[in-house]
Amino acid sequence: MRIILIDDDAVVRDNLKTLLSIYSPESVVIAEADGVKTGLACIKEYKPDLVLLDVEMKDGTGFDLLSFYGKLDFKVIFVTGHDGYAIKAFKFSAIDYVLKPIDPDDLVSALKKVHQPEDSDEQNLKVANLVQNKKTDFAEQKIILKDAETVYLVAVKNIIRCESETNYTRFYLVDGRVLMVSKTLKEYDMLFDDQSFFRAHQSHLINLRHFDRYEKRDGGLVFMKDGSTLPVAVRKKESLMAALEKL
Repeated sequence: MRIILIDDDAVVRDNLKTLLSIYSPESVVIAEADGVKTGLACIKEYKPDLVLLDVEMKDGTGFDLLSFYGKLDFKVIFVTGHDGYAIKAFKFSAIDYVLKPIDPDDLVSALKKVHQPEDSDEQNLKVANLVQNKKTDFAEQKIILKDAETVYLVAVKNIIRCESETNYTRFYLVDGRVLMVSKTLKEYDMLFDDQSFFRAHQSHLINLRHFDRYEKRDGGLVFMKDGSTLPVAVRKKESLMAALEKL
């Protein structure tokens, strides 16, 4: 695999080269760049299979670099510091990333994913969503959801609620669709933790923008605008009221 490293920190690039030589000896680093402008030039000249791309650089961001492409003919793994916003952005778009300082196991795991077959249209959908979300408020952002056969691009505002089913999560959407995704409800609770979503119960994550009313009967129930009725955990009642007041 032919790789280009794009990072404005030479130490990080050297570390990546060392790790790649040890854990992915079949990979060849064909070029390096220290920013958006030099990165674009390297990609044009060398036509890599994979780009390891920094997020924050002196002349722009990795998002800026990707925005220059309508469609990608190479794969991307982001390399980032502990930037909560960037990490959520990657998860929203199902984009692979590794954190600095780079853990060899994380790098190997990301490289394995890159080697897995993926439709080019799917990758371009993910990258286009990543770039577009960067320009919009959370309420207008979209998330990539994938079941066993299909990749869906879903507006967050169109998610009514999420329901846990062991290691899977069911998404109930405003258009009536129900999508089953192979990730836990806990993962989505963490992803939506500072937005309009509320974990009303161990099994239920609700979008408060689709909340209709709360009733105290039967231990506490929330009624959603789609007609669904869900239990509220006893320890969640006060925090639910507080969350509703903030809307």
